[in-house]
Amino acid sequence: MAKDIQHRTLVVVGQSILFIGFLFHLVNFWHATHRCLGMLTLLQRIKHSNVTLKGDLEFVNNWQYFSLKPSADHDQLTTTGPYAGTLCSFAAGTTLRTRYLHLLPHSHPLNIWASDCPRVIETARYFATGFFGLDWDSNEAAKLHIIPETPDLGADTLTPGDTCLKYRQDLHTGHDYGLIQLGKFRSTYLPAIGARFHAQNPGIRFTDGEIYSMQEMCGFELLVRGRSPWCGVFSHDEWLDFEYARDVIHYYRAGPGNRFGPTMGWLWLNATANLLAEGPDAGTLFFSLYVSPLSLSCLAPCALLNGDFIGMMT
Repeated sequence: MAKDIQHRTLVVVGQSILFIGFLFHLVNFWHATHRCLGMLTLLQRIKHSNVTLKGDLEFVNNWQYFSLKPSADHDQLTTTGPYAGTLCSFAAGTTLRTRYLHLLPHSHPLNIWASDCPRVIETARYFATGFFGLDWDSNEAAKLHIIPETPDLGADTLTPGDTCLKYRQDLHTGHDYGLIQLGKFRSTYLPAIGARFHAQNPGIRFTDGEIYSMQEMCGFELLVRGRSPWCGVFSHDEWLDFEYARDVIHYYRAGPGNRFGPTMGWLWLNATANLLAEGPDAGTLFFSLYVSPLSLSCLAPCALLNGDFIGMMT
């Protein structure tokens, strides 16, 4: 989140900002349970293979997984290391306060909207503490609205990725379309890495999915510990491939490459545009926090990412 606010505000000379709508994408959190299971399963397989790893993976022989209580940590906000989610959320609040304090309303609480996910709600609270101060809840400086991620809400503005039934149920061009395209792209670069690992360790062979988990462990351990030996396992070009793989999954999961993407993003854009049209009486600051890739969906209707990328993976 902290990186998301490192921008320059462009204002026409002689003009001032009267309204801002923020859409925060939560990034500094523990990986999801299903990713955890994949990582732990891989580590258990290495352990039970009775193979002493050599070469690029030699460090794994003495490496300890970065969570002592995986079932309690996963899916939660990170609380340790220089990139802790708690720290970044609080810092984001204090940074924005220094820029937009003049927009704070004095006659009524400021509304903060958060999707109904524990780590998102916790992020909202840390952000509010940084922006309004420690007593923001008791002195009613702000009001936190929690939006359920349940199908009965339909395609609401904040959680359409969870509440739009057609998007969830379409197994070919809906939510899972990103995973389908990711699988296609992964097959273009991961087998070569697997061949290198196998040459160094003939006693064990890793699947594409396991190697991809290794790359993910670099990022997640980095968030928790501030460093990770997994990051040194892969070359610069292999990290560029991984970066592109992450772009592929999000582009086709909820962005312009998904037929539902523009519609889901239009909901938040339209609601924000309506508030802007109402003028200052509707409010001056609006904060929305979410965990799904809603930001890409919001870019999709604007056609900002359209171009040669579309269709490359189809």
